[in-house]
Amino acid sequence: MLVGMGAGAIAGAFVGEAATSVAFVGEIFIRLLVLAAVPLMFANLVGALAGSSPAGGAGRLLAGIGAFFLLTTVAAQVVSLGAVGILRPGDGMAAALASAGEPVALPSSGDFLDALIPDSVLGVFVDGRVTGIVVLGLMLGAAARRLERAHREAVVSAFDALTAWLRMLVRGILWTGPVGVAALAAAAVGEHGEAVFGPLGLYIGAVWAADLAMFGLYLGALRIFASVPATGFLRRTATVWTTTISTCSSLASLSASLNTAERIGIPRRVYALTLPLGAQLNKDGSAVLLAGAVLFTAQAAGAPLGWADLAAVVLFGALLSAAAPGVPNGGIVNQLLLLTMFGLPLELGVLVAGVYRLVDMPTTTLNIMGDLVGTLIVARGHREVDSAAAAG
Repeated sequence: MLVGMGAGAIAGAFVGEAATSVAFVGEIFIRLLVLAAVPLMFANLVGALAGSSPAGGAGRLLAGIGAFFLLTTVAAQVVSLGAVGILRPGDGMAAALASAGEPVALPSSGDFLDALIPDSVLGVFVDGRVTGIVVLGLMLGAAARRLERAHREAVVSAFDALTAWLRMLVRGILWTGPVGVAALAAAAVGEHGEAVFGPLGLYIGAVWAADLAMFGLYLGALRIFASVPATGFLRRTATVWTTTISTCSSLASLSASLNTAERIGIPRRVYALTLPLGAQLNKDGSAVLLAGAVLFTAQAAGAPLGWADLAAVVLFGALLSAAAPGVPNGGIVNQLLLLTMFGLPLELGVLVAGVYRLVDMPTTTLNIMGDLVGTLIVARGHREVDSAAAAG
């Protein structure tokens, strides 16, 4: 997508305003992504929640790691909103797109709350009410947890299969991404000039700054709660870092994370539960991207977000980051879903997707390292691991 974006930008610079005629290709890409994204998000939510019932003595461990995941996901979004709010990269994009039309009007709080209540199972899908679909998924997933074991396992199996099927569809659509992003970049540069890429560079810097801040938070938590020094931990987890940076896939990096957990002395009964759970549900890096993309797009669209809007971003960003597919570029799907919730321009979201690879490397690393740090802290709290062994 990054190569496609570069090629499109060059073409737009040479052709000029005539390049806007290919914008429809990017619109098709957006439609296909949203088409697959909505059922994928729904299937992920139902399947993950239905299959998350704690068993036996694992309940206390799950409660601890769940609390860590929740706190760090919220912290990641707050840090991201702070970084984008301070640097305000979207203001430069708004200036570049000044001729695009009137500022976007966000849904009122009443409309947003009304959209939360699903009045029809099929209706929320037909109308594309993403907030209602999220709530419906949570309700069905919670209900499935109370089914008899055989029925619950059947539900989990069915939704796991549906999720895998839809992931393959998304991966196929993403193969067309370079063409779609190239078309949108060509149209944007042809109409507005190269000025749109300065704000994108500042956006990348804001995301990297938020990621680095979260890394610092992780290392500080390790020192305080697990008595593990940063240097030893970073050295012992180097294999994980290289895997996440090269693959940009949380699921592909899970095997390296499991091996590292064994090597630093975390008992198998702990990491075998927390790391796979974290690979699916805990994506702090994805949370950074989601919150940052929404605020950046709102700035570019001239749609200021109030405190209630920011709280909604954090809430639904946490849910969607948990439901993000663990495949390369999977976070693009959820970015578009969250922008849809707030009625923000999807075209800007796809332009952000054009630089996704540049922010996906630290994002995926943050996803996996958050799982390892949380596992180590929880295991240490339960006296399941020796801090000296973890530090190397």
